[in-house]
Amino acid sequence: MRSSTSYLLLLGAATATSVFATSKQAHSDVVDLTEETFHDFMDGHDLALANFYVPWCRWSKRLAPNFEAAATELKSDNIPLIRVDCTKEEILCSEYDIGAYPTMKVFRGSDSHEEYEGSRQTESIISFMLDESISNSAGSGLFVQTYD
Repeated sequence: MRSSTSYLLLLGAATATSVFATSKQAHSDVVDLTEETFHDFMDGHDLALANFYVPWCRWSKRLAPNFEAAATELKSDNIPLIRVDCTKEEILCSEYDIGAYPTMKVFRGSDSHEEYEGSRQTESIISFMLDESISNSAGSGLFVQTYD
């Protein structure tokens, strides 16, 4: 009887831990994209930062919390941060010449992209993307006065 009570308590604790871990992972401001969703998503956004990663890479794992924090901060500015798992999306990663992990690219639609070469710290990612959003919108509707 005692061993079955211990077993049930252990099983209950493991289930609660599993549910907590799942719910913790379920809320993310980083958008996961696949080959099927990538192009439409990018075409619908003027600016986005993509993280092409593989889950087993220690550098990808190190970037993940900084990327997540930056995504949360930039969400209110409508600058999405997305991620693509290259172990599952090999064709998409090949299309964008991903050869090292993680690789981050700044996208302006699905056809215009450049590699992000800045720091991988949260504040640097945020600062860079806010600067890009300002320069990106400068030609689209802002009045710019010049003096000759």
